[in-house]
Amino acid sequence: MKRKLSLTLLLLSLFSLNSIVSYSQEKSKISPYIQLQYFKDNDENSYLKTTLTYSKNRMELPLPGMKIIFYSGPEKKTRLAEIVTDDKGVAIYNLTHKSELLVDKKGLWPFGSVFNGNDTIESGASELLIRYATLNMTLTEVDSIKTIGVIVKKMEKGREIPVSGDKVTLYVPRMFSLLPIGEAILDESGSGSVEFPSSLPGDKEGNITIIARIEDHAEFGNIEKKATLKWGLPSTYTVPAGHRALWTKTAPKWMIYTLSILLSGVWGHYLFALISLIRIRIAAKKKAKEEYRV
Repeated sequence: MKRKLSLTLLLLSLFSLNSIVSYSQEKSKISPYIQLQYFKDNDENSYLKTTLTYSKNRMELPLPGMKIIFYSGPEKKTRLAEIVTDDKGVAIYNLTHKSELLVDKKGLWPFGSVFNGNDTIESGASELLIRYATLNMTLTEVDSIKTIGVIVKKMEKGREIPVSGDKVTLYVPRMFSLLPIGEAILDESGSGSVEFPSSLPGDKEGNITIIARIEDHAEFGNIEKKATLKWGLPSTYTVPAGHRALWTKTAPKWMIYTLSILLSGVWGHYLFALISLIRIRIAAKKKAKEEYRV
């Protein structure tokens, strides 16, 4: 009887332990964030971009090496590709216009991306509906006034119609990021314009790149057009001899002085601690000799 009771208790303990381990494993699974975006570049190339990340200590971290499955069509009708995320947690699939065969009744492209998960990461999916749209940019100069014009049209029921009420953001590239120079609000004809600032520097010949973007639109996704022309102020970026800066080979003097003071303080503390240890040892030996004589 005692043997059966012991065996029963042992089985219950093992079952409870297994349940606790399983619960802990399920609870410790990473919950990923999956984002699907549509892009069309200056050369009319379209692609889908899926970003797979997770949150840890209030930081968004990428999930590299994960397989993303891209679909097209309603209810994941057609499997497009399987692509592994890169070091930034990004998987990109280049679209072909054969996908037009999968446009739904409203003239929208249904797309989806799926991550099936694994032992440590939960599954996730993201979907979007994209309407085909075109963005054109014109650059004109009349009486020294430079104007950037944009026209946006979309496909609806087999024909092109203008897009009104939306905005197109205009940028010029700077050293580390894009500088916004204006927003063109589209009128009923799908057109909008912005006057180009006359004080922007370009390269040594005055060339400057202008970028027009529709960004994260609910229907059109992300569309970009860009052009380069001599609308900037000619400027040179030669560094004078002996110039000290963060990007030159010789560091600024204030940085050298600050670093020298900090290092002196650190090594001074080390030296003080070493001298103190030596003095303590000498004092201990002296005290021991005096006690021995007594």
